[in-house]
Amino acid sequence: MELSFAQQSTAFLYSIPLGAALGVIYGALALLRCTFSVKKAAVITLDILYMLCCTLCIFFFSLGYLDGYIRVYVVFGCLIGFFIYRLTIGRVLQRILKPIFRTARRIIAAILTKIKLIAKKLLKIGCEILYNIFGRIVLFGKKNLSTNFCNRNRRNKYGRKRKRKGKP
Repeated sequence: MELSFAQQSTAFLYSIPLGAALGVIYGALALLRCTFSVKKAAVITLDILYMLCCTLCIFFFSLGYLDGYIRVYVVFGCLIGFFIYRLTIGRVLQRILKPIFRTARRIIAAILTKIKLIAKKLLKIGCEILYNIFGRIVLFGKKNLSTNFCNRNRRNKYGRKRKRKGKP
């Protein structure tokens, strides 16, 4: 089945906004990478996922408009839309959003450090409370056990049994 010129030109013109949408996704991923300063392995993984997303988008676009035929002009239209977005709106948005995200990152880091300090203090207080409770339990047990059972068979520091007072 041959595609008419109208279908081909429509697919090309619709592929330009598709490329711009893919540019928006790329810009969001770039802001995430810049904000959180991820490692190389994470960057490679994000790039591979982005390429798979682009591939699937172009494939489904071609399924819808070109009956499953993937044409070069569709990929070229996506590239044109991507670069138009990245060189105009994308550049402006990144200059505006990068400082905002960096300050948000600093604020979040400051909040997390405060939360860590509070959590450490609470854990320290909790440990002290448990230590005191455990110490009181041990003292209570020693007092009760020492009067009833422990004095009968105690040994002195030389290993000899103590003599019991009272009965001969």
